[in-house]
Amino acid sequence: MLETCVGIWTDRHFPASIIADQCRALQDSGHVDGVLVPDQLAGFAPQQLWTPENTPLAGLIGDPDSAMDAFMVAPYIHAAAPNLNLHLTSDSVRRGPAEIVQSMLTLAHLTEGRANFQIGGGELKQTAPFGHPTNQGMSRMKDLFQIYRQILDNDGPIDFDGKRWKFKRAYLGGAKQHRPTLWALGGGPQLLDYATSWADGIAIAVPNALTSPEETADSIQLIRHQVEQKGRDPEQFRIALWVSVLLHPDQSKLQAAFDNPLIKWVSSAVGRVDTDMWAKEERSLPFPPGWSYFRDMLPYDTDSEFIDQIVTATTPDHVRAAWLLGSPDDVAKQVQPYLDAGIDWVMPFDYLPVVGDPADAALAVGWMIELCAAMKRNNNA
Repeated sequence: MLETCVGIWTDRHFPASIIADQCRALQDSGHVDGVLVPDQLAGFAPQQLWTPENTPLAGLIGDPDSAMDAFMVAPYIHAAAPNLNLHLTSDSVRRGPAEIVQSMLTLAHLTEGRANFQIGGGELKQTAPFGHPTNQGMSRMKDLFQIYRQILDNDGPIDFDGKRWKFKRAYLGGAKQHRPTLWALGGGPQLLDYATSWADGIAIAVPNALTSPEETADSIQLIRHQVEQKGRDPEQFRIALWVSVLLHPDQSKLQAAFDNPLIKWVSSAVGRVDTDMWAKEERSLPFPPGWSYFRDMLPYDTDSEFIDQIVTATTPDHVRAAWLLGSPDDVAKQVQPYLDAGIDWVMPFDYLPVVGDPADAALAVGWMIELCAAMKRNNNA
């Protein structure tokens, strides 16, 4: 059975009740199973592009970076829409492993076991400006994943001697009536090794990281084989799909987005997890060779000339290739070949409302519900 999830934007400029209303609408639709709350300190848009010319939201809010603390807003969401599964993203750098596992156990307890955490290695924009180490993401991830597994699988205190963390007779208590799940978020051989060794699953983005259904199928086969080689049950290991979409039934509105500088920036920056991937598809490189958003993007430390160069270099072809786009039915048909590769959890993430008319916000929620309904319908046909 396909499980659907919708990512939500938690912005402190707006009343929290807007989030509650949105989540209740998703819950009451019967087509959305969960919501994902990102643990973000900084967004993807440089301030130079956050203008009324590029997004009507700039006339309402002064920046796209006033995100709520995901770990604090998640219980609020659960109180508003208790039937939704809760998914949180974070990284292995900004929170200590004891604290993050305690938070995981707490949210699992509140939701009676419907709490999932997707953990990456840490983006530069989330770490460097705030004084966190920028070169320890994977070693901290390895420690965190092993500590998580030891705490969840043992009834008493644990000892741990890792590269970044050392525990001695560490104990978070034995109350584990409800267990969270941990998925690795991202890609690469090192992350995959850690995920298949200690995590409960992995979340991968399309078309950002896996650009075709065929590549997705090959990757899933590799992941399940690696899980099995390590003596674990590959059928119990979840493989989740993030899907980047521009969702609108009016093709003219989509076409207009191709020329929007904010859409062009985000498309070229995160449309492929590494800009060199564009060259493999015989497309020009919008960013310099070797650039990637998670290693290099600093939205508040990027000069205007560089931004202008990237926006100019990003073509409509780049934008079209960075997203699955169209009406809810159109996008559902585009997603289905990826799901056929063996996916049972999917989260479409729509960036178009960021540049759309705020008056269309309710419509955008409705289109997302329609998309989730269509994906479930097509997948179960």
